[in-house]
Amino acid sequence: MNELISINPATLQEIGRVRVTSTGELDQAIRNADTAFATWKTDRSYRQGLLRACALEMMRKSAQIVPLLVTEQGKTATEASGEVWISAKAFAHASRIDWADEELGPDVAGRTARVQRLPLGVVAAIVPWNFPVFLTIAKIAPALAAGNTVVIKPAESVSLVVDKVVDILKAVLPEGVIQVVHGGPDIGKALVEHSLVRKVSFTGSTGVGKLIMKQAAEVITPVTLELGGNDPAIVLGDADLAYTAAYLANSAFFNAGQMCVAPKRAYVPADKMDEFCEIFSGLIAAMSVGDGLAPGTTMGPLHNKAQLDFVQSLLDKAVTSGATVVTGGGRGTELPGYFLEPTLVRDLDDSAELVALEQFGPVFPVVAYRDLDEVIATINAQEFGLGASVWGADEAAATAVAERIDAGSVWVNQHNALEVELPFGGVKSSGFGREGGAAGVEDFLQTRVISVKHTS
Repeated sequence: MNELISINPATLQEIGRVRVTSTGELDQAIRNADTAFATWKTDRSYRQGLLRACALEMMRKSAQIVPLLVTEQGKTATEASGEVWISAKAFAHASRIDWADEELGPDVAGRTARVQRLPLGVVAAIVPWNFPVFLTIAKIAPALAAGNTVVIKPAESVSLVVDKVVDILKAVLPEGVIQVVHGGPDIGKALVEHSLVRKVSFTGSTGVGKLIMKQAAEVITPVTLELGGNDPAIVLGDADLAYTAAYLANSAFFNAGQMCVAPKRAYVPADKMDEFCEIFSGLIAAMSVGDGLAPGTTMGPLHNKAQLDFVQSLLDKAVTSGATVVTGGGRGTELPGYFLEPTLVRDLDDSAELVALEQFGPVFPVVAYRDLDEVIATINAQEFGLGASVWGADEAAATAVAERIDAGSVWVNQHNALEVELPFGGVKSSGFGREGGAAGVEDFLQTRVISVKHTS
């Protein structure tokens, strides 16, 4: 029997196993969801009520989810509690979204046309390991609100916590409305290419997103892709450095930096560089690294060895090329897990891989600049376009800079301030389609036109 083994990334101890779904079981799960779709799609007010019940149940069962999320993913208990809370909020928000099921088309003599907005059917939701609870709910809440049913495939290493969440929700929802399957790329491919799947929603790396897009193209299935990001933070000359450094430090090292929309590099005026780094390094030096369940821990481990090795290699290359580690660079704990303490790096430019690539870990590079136009041109020329932020005392001037940046979300004097009420997604290699807001539900609807020619 093939099994997926979950490991605590802080202690490296096994915490549980999940059986891999067979291809026959996958097919049956999709068919169950397709059967449930026939009745689930019919009554929006009924669905809305159950989505509100899901929100309440998530909060009521939070104590069952949080410890498992910490031990399987690695984040702190505070971060895990926040993830459950925003997941419940996503359900509540989706329950309030409204739209016109049908409207009349333009009036033309001799015919009547109705434009309808309909659910798609079975949706495949493929979820990564960094925020397994929220990114599951961010897909299924709007999909269910629109009248679809969902089959979820989580990343192999977070199967336990997604199973737990699905079990909690199944006690609220009708049979077959949500299903979960487990396995590696072969199960993912079979899910994406199944003839009854009408939509694929994927969050993860750009490389895997490209593969899923190719697989979906084989059966002409539409996809929403929320992919990688290498979010820049542009600090203007009039920015409050204490406020900016504090906000960026908290954002950059949230979930050990394993967040697609976290700030992953800062551009700071050359004459402000020393002051900014001094403030920033003091803040992250005070962070406590350790097991996420231990009292006082403010940052946990990276989720897996491959991610730790990748981030460490980028740091090592930067230092070899002349970059300076201002603070950090060690493990920060005696625990055996995948730890790297919060690290600030300076004296490097956009040619360094640590700046140019999405490092996805607790290392934060700061680049000095003298020409703001060059910074904006460099950012817009790079492949990613998920998020960005601009920091300055003059809000109008900072907003004017934000409007020049090619990204799905650009914040002013804040970063990764995700709100379920607003659409979220990327441009360029960061993907397409939107989650959140009314746009998140629209992504799970299709248009049908009924046009009647009058013959008398």
